[in-house]
Amino acid sequence: MLAERRVVALIAISALISLAARHVNAQGAAANEPLLRARALRAGSPVKMFVPSGSVRLIGWDRDSIDVRGQIPASAQLLFGGSDSAGYKLVVEQRDESATKASRLVIHMPRKSQISIKTADALVEVTDVGGWFYTVSGRIRIDGAMASLDVEAMSGDIDLDATTPWARAKTGKGHLVVRGSPQDVDASTIGGTLDIAAASIMHGRFTSVTGDIHYASTIAPHALFEFSTHSGTVDLLLPHDVSARLELSTVDGEIDNGFTQLRPAAAGVHNLQLSLGSGAADVTVRTFKGTVRLRAR
Repeated sequence: MLAERRVVALIAISALISLAARHVNAQGAAANEPLLRARALRAGSPVKMFVPSGSVRLIGWDRDSIDVRGQIPASAQLLFGGSDSAGYKLVVEQRDESATKASRLVIHMPRKSQISIKTADALVEVTDVGGWFYTVSGRIRIDGAMASLDVEAMSGDIDLDATTPWARAKTGKGHLVVRGSPQDVDASTIGGTLDIAAASIMHGRFTSVTGDIHYASTIAPHALFEFSTHSGTVDLLLPHDVSARLELSTVDGEIDNGFTQLRPAAAGVHNLQLSLGSGAADVTVRTFKGTVRLRAR
């Protein structure tokens, strides 16, 4: 038990150090990068972007302006247009498809801006800006506070460490991580692993086809969770004093109950219902061929 607590503490400290380092690096990078564009931008105005490759760092600030710094390769051009009230559109257009150099951008904008960004394989790092984020095979990392998040990747990794009322995240083959303090979460993968470690979630829907789902946190009172997979494992690592009603079922898989001596029926579909503590939250787990594992930490 003590060893597990030390590991959890080390993970939390490591995440905070990594987050702080990213902030410092971003600020340093922005200060040293050449200014590409700077315009007035009202808080709440939309910003649309298309950056195929390279890296994009998006940072919310308390100024009514957008500041674009960084570098684009000689084989590309930066298209930028719009107005402070209607918003802006930024596109990195590759003129030579055979060129190998990628863009590197650091962009500051009002915290309440609604971003819409698409990439092919770029690394996207975001702080304090919400909106819609899409990539084919790039990585997306988001932290800070925002009104909402809608994140999708075909095969890229997604790491959410955000405070937000609503978040939707979906990836095909990538690794999806949900941390921070979201309240309403819809997270799914096809074959990628889904890791959830956020105690603030009040409504959570977590799904996969073949990917494993790991939940490692407490469950808030009155929360409503639904986990479902076709053949992935659903692993719930909960505090020993958790308070929840659980309904677990699998057709061809197994149910491993590490909390009590209660076991599912030996024949037919395996179903197990149990109440832990005062049963203050509701958790439903359904899988066809996967294993359901319930463990106490």
